[in-house]
This record gives sequence, C-alpha cells and structure tokens, in this order.
Amino acid sequence: MEKEKITLLIVSDDNSPVKSFNISKSLFTNYKKYITLASVFLAFFIFSFVVVFLYGLNAYNDRNRLNSEVLLLNSQIRHYDSLSLSKKLNSIDINLSMINSYLNERGLLEISHSGGEQSAHKQVNLIDKIDYFEKKSVVFYSTIRELPLGLPHYGKVTSDYGYRRNPFGGYGGEFHPGVDFKGEIGEPVTATGDGIVIKSEWYGGYGNCVIIKHNSGYESLYGHMSKLNAVTGQEVKAGDLIGYIGSTGRSTGPHLHYEIRKNGMDIDPTPFLTLHK
Repeated sequence: MEKEKITLLIVSDDNSPVKSFNISKSLFTNYKKYITLASVFLAFFIFSFVVVFLYGLNAYNDRNRLNSEVLLLNSQIRHYDSLSLSKKLNSIDINLSMINSYLNERGLLEISHSGGEQSAHKQVNLIDKIDYFEKKSVVFYSTIRELPLGLPHYGKVTSDYGYRRNPFGGYGGEFHPGVDFKGEIGEPVTATGDGIVIKSEWYGGYGNCVIIKHNSGYESLYGHMSKLNAVTGQEVKAGDLIGYIGSTGRSTGPHLHYEIRKNGMDIDPTPFLTLHK
C-alpha cells in the first residue's frame, strides 16, 4: 500500500517556477518525535563532551600538582642531603687536620686539607670538596703504605725498645734499639711498608738481615733470620714475604729483631706496630 504523502509548494515573488516537494505524511506528522530524539542525542553528546573535558582538566591539574609536589620533595631531599654531606665533609676536614698534626710529630710531610686558609678566602662548594678529598685519599693511602706500619711477625713481644739487662747473663745492661718478637725457626717475616731493599745479607750481630728504605727518611730492619727471601735493590710492598724466623748472629734463640730508623737514627717502633682507636 502506497504511503500517504504531503506536497509542499514553494512559490516565489519573482515569478520563478513553483517548486514542489513530496514528504511522507508520517514524517511530517511525527516531526516532534524526531526533533525530541535529535535534542536528546545532542544533549547527550554535549554532556559527554563536558564530562570528558572536565575529567581531562582535573587530571591535568592533578598531574601539575603532583609534579609540583615531586619537585618540592626533591628540592627538600637535596637540601637535607647537602646539609648531611657538608657535615660529613667538615668532619673529614677536621680529621685530616688531626692527621696532619700526628704525621708532623712523626716527622712526615704535611698532608694539606681543604680547611684553614682555603676556607677563609673562599666558600668551597660540595662538589669541589668531594673532588679534593678523593684526590687526597689517594695521597693518604700512598703515604700510609710507605710508612713501616704494623707487625712484621705475629709472635709475642719478648723485649722492648730501650735499656735492658744483658740477655747473655751477667750484671751489665745494654740499650736495645728495636723490638724482639718470639717465633719458631721458619715462620714468615713480612715487610711493614712499601720500599726498596737496600741490604739483604749477613750484617754483623744482626745475622741474616734485611733493611728496607721507605720514603720520608724511614728504614725498617729485620734481623736474626734463618733464611732471606729478598735481594738488594728489590722493590717490595707492605705484607711481602722477606724472610723467615731464625737465630743467626748475636742471638739467644729463635726470634725476630725489628728496628725502625728515621734519618739513620733508631727510634721506638712501638707506636708503629698498631693503630689504636
């Protein structure tokens, strides 16, 4: 069955031809429904757009707020880290000053530090201080390795530096220029610092003896050994095996005689044997 139609005529005032359009009667009579549906669809579209826009705007604001909080937190962390690091570096600075005094008393060259005159003339930033201490740590490590520090043998000390009774009997006394360590023949003897062996041979009352020359005028001497494990001119490191416990030369029994000399003069080795807290 053919649907009913409504004809619309469009008449112009300028004598133009009349135009006509056929429109389904149902479309014309139900236009309100279509307009309502279109309005609902348009309203839904506008509502969805507004919701998405507001959600994006809120997310953008949240992201900006979060970024601001992160930047503030990072700034606070850097500030507190800088304060903590600065305190630690200042503590290191003070310790280096005390080390300077100690090493000067021991006859060593001074290890300069970042405090004192340098700090008085300009403000040193943390990066410069870190770089400075890194370089000085290398110098300090090299310095302590070149000192005759520690024990050449882990036996018990049986005779200290200084005057003592004659170990061979009698009523007389003598000056003992070193420290004696008890040991068994064949036990190892090690160098107490980096240096050059300037003597490795029989040396009078010292018997089989090794002498190592260190920097800053120091020498270490190891006597009465049964066998030598170093040669003159050899470069040795702290801890290297240089010989074995014996009883050669002027000796009352197996032991190691150990001396430290400064600029050719014997000094008390005791402060060099251990580093106390």
